[in-house]
Amino acid sequence: MNASLHRPPAFALVASLVMLAIGAATGGVLVMFQDSLYAAARREIVKRPEVHGFAGTEIIDEGRIAEVADQSNTALRLLHTHTLGIGILIFIGALAVVNLPVASRLQSMLCIMVSLGALYPLGWLLLAWLIPYWGVDALRPPIEWIFFIPFGGALVIGLFGALGVCLVALLRRTLTQEDGG
Repeated sequence: MNASLHRPPAFALVASLVMLAIGAATGGVLVMFQDSLYAAARREIVKRPEVHGFAGTEIIDEGRIAEVADQSNTALRLLHTHTLGIGILIFIGALAVVNLPVASRLQSMLCIMVSLGALYPLGWLLLAWLIPYWGVDALRPPIEWIFFIPFGGALVIGLFGALGVCLVALLRRTLTQEDGG
């Protein structure tokens, strides 16, 4: 019996590495430029009182200004954590898929589904960048429908598909062994 693992397809490895690199770089940006990014977001937020529902006086609106700036900062932090986590999920998911006892076409399809998850964190990047300009309420629905639902859904469906294939293979192996094969 050959105990070595098969290598995931190049596109899955690239997607995983890109996610890990972006996650690490975002972490570095957060450490080095957090105050500058917060100040820049705050400046843009203050310029758009009508977008964020301000009363019009900075002293009165200070709490809401800080809240919106924090939403932008939180989206950047979620970009950092999601890119790292999704990079790991893509790698481990693709590695598991290519080592399942199924047709290579099904393996490829599942690896593509899992790798599409790499587009999911772009939603967090756009939220972090655009919240100061458009506000979170205007951005959330389109970001969810353009990035989170389709690409996060592809990742989840790919992982559950791999789990289903794995469980079927284990069940078949168990039934074959019980039949004396």
